[in-house]
Amino acid sequence: MRAGRGDDLGAEHPGVPLGGELAAPEAELLRTVLRSRRIADRLARAPGGWRDLSEHELEQLRLTKVQRRAVLALQQLVRSGHPSLPKHKFSCSADIARIYADRLGGLVYEVMLGLALNGRNEFMAELELARGGRHGAALTVADALRPVVRAGASAFVLVHNHPGGDPTPSPEDIALTTAMKRAADLVSIPLVDHIIIGGRGGGFSSMLDLCIIQ
Repeated sequence: MRAGRGDDLGAEHPGVPLGGELAAPEAELLRTVLRSRRIADRLARAPGGWRDLSEHELEQLRLTKVQRRAVLALQQLVRSGHPSLPKHKFSCSADIARIYADRLGGLVYEVMLGLALNGRNEFMAELELARGGRHGAALTVADALRPVVRAGASAFVLVHNHPGGDPTPSPEDIALTTAMKRAADLVSIPLVDHIIIGGRGGGFSSMLDLCIIQ
């Protein structure tokens, strides 16, 4: 996972702006509903992605009332298509890895998700924080934390994939996680774990288990 501008942690590979390029079916759906490629592309560049934007934020992006209602309806539709998050408390990294191995392990591009937890460490929401290419996605600490704060989380877990297969944290992954942990502690929303899913059945790694997060 590559740090974006404002948190330049020396990534080796080029990434894409936060939010990345929307998956083709999603992009086409937005363009069709909004009848505007320009506005659909503007949503794609929104920090944290378009799926969690509020009506006020959509208004700030200069969408009309009809367009805002259409996007809010699409958000609900997309969320309903996601597998349900477990109702039990977060217990170990393997629990989360099992949930996301199939979803993220087969992707050829990198995705960073934030899992919002309530005060009982139960799952509240899944947030897409960044999407990029095969070699990474650009992400800043501020833009990653914003959707987590907006979701009302008491704590959160990061999950992202390595399309190449090896789930070992890169120096950039470790640096970004350290910066994220430091910033999250300042706003009293602790980062509980950062789990990396290896592509093509490559297993997973947990920065909590590796004592990178303490």
